[in-house]
Amino acid sequence: MLLKKEVLDQINKIDLQNNKPLLISDADEVILNFIRTFELYLADYGLYYDTSSYALFGNIKKIKNKLPVSNDKIIEHLNNFYNAHTENISFVNDSIKYLKKINSELEVQIIVLSNLPSHNRKKREISFKKNGLHFPIISNSGLKGAAIKEIVKNQNNKIFFIDDISANLLSAHKEVKGIRLIHYISDERLAMLATTPPEIHLRATDWENIYEYIKNETI
Repeated sequence: MLLKKEVLDQINKIDLQNNKPLLISDADEVILNFIRTFELYLADYGLYYDTSSYALFGNIKKIKNKLPVSNDKIIEHLNNFYNAHTENISFVNDSIKYLKKINSELEVQIIVLSNLPSHNRKKREISFKKNGLHFPIISNSGLKGAAIKEIVKNQNNKIFFIDDISANLLSAHKEVKGIRLIHYISDERLAMLATTPPEIHLRATDWENIYEYIKNETI
């Protein structure tokens, strides 16, 4: 899979130390409470997210009659939501605390790799920096294996990748030998719906669990 030029350009601007461990983390539903914040937005439009299955398409429904809205309408709402609220999405409990500890105490480099519209990347950077998280943020699209392969091509130490979507984790597993995979879904309702493939090294319960795993792996 070829990377889009805009993704490659973002990766090429990152300055990494190849002899230090690296954590690559998704943002939505890992570091940020995307679904909880999106639900507040949807309610203003008479809509709700049906969490009976782990998917957005087909699960955004009208409150008045419980009928699903079209995929095109969901995409429109997602775009509008990110445009208006990227800087305001709340952070997952303890995510800020443990990201800082992973970075400072464990001396692990951190990159955020998010399937976020590229024109909203700067807004996400502002959100993170306001909370003391000064990490590179890359806006990607589609499966993440190719982007991760490019990011880590010169790395000589341990590499960790966290995502809530198992397809992204398996994509990384396919592209990067030896990568340590962490499956974490912050929303408890969605976590109950998801299964973790056997290729994944850790199904995390919270950020303390993630921190302890990375600590044990980097000692």
